Amino acid sequence: MSNLHFVVTEGEPKEEDFQALSTGLLSHHAKQGHKRTWEKYCIFLKDTNDKAYAGIIVTFTWNGMHIDSLWVDETLRGHDYGTQLMKMVEDEALKRECTIAYTDTFTWQASGFYEKLGYTLYGKIENFPEGNALSYYSKKLK
Repeated sequence: MSNLHFVVTEGEPKEEDFQALSTGLLSHHAKQGHKRTWEKYCIFLKDTNDKAYAGIIVTFTWNGMHIDSLWVDETLRGHDYGTQLMKMVEDEALKRECTIAYTDTFTWQASGFYEKLGYTLYGKIENFPEGNALSYYSKKLK
C-alpha cells in the first residue's frame, strides 16, 4: 500500500485514532479466545467539602485487578488509609472473581507497603529512573 504514511503526535491521541487502535487490539484478543473486558474502579477518601485526601484507581481486566494509582496525602500516612483502600479493592476483586492483583512502584514509593500486604516482587527494571528502580508486584487473591 503505497498510500500509507506515519503520523507522529505528542500528547493524547485523536479519539478516532485511539478507537481504531483499541478496536484492533480487542478484535485480536477476541480471535485468540480472550474477549477483553475492562472496567475502572475508584475509591476516594474525602472530607465534607469533597476534597480528596487519598484514593485508589484500579482496572479490572479478565480475572485480574491492576492497581493503576494509589495515593494517601502525607498528613494521613501511617493511619492505615492505604491498607483500608487496598482491602476494599481486593474485596471488590474477589466479588468479581479475580484471581490476581498486580501493580508497579518505584523504589521511593511503596515497595514495603505492597510486601506487607502479601504482594510478591516478580520483576524489576534497574536504573529507571537513573539511580532508582521500577518494581513489579503481584498477589494471588484466591
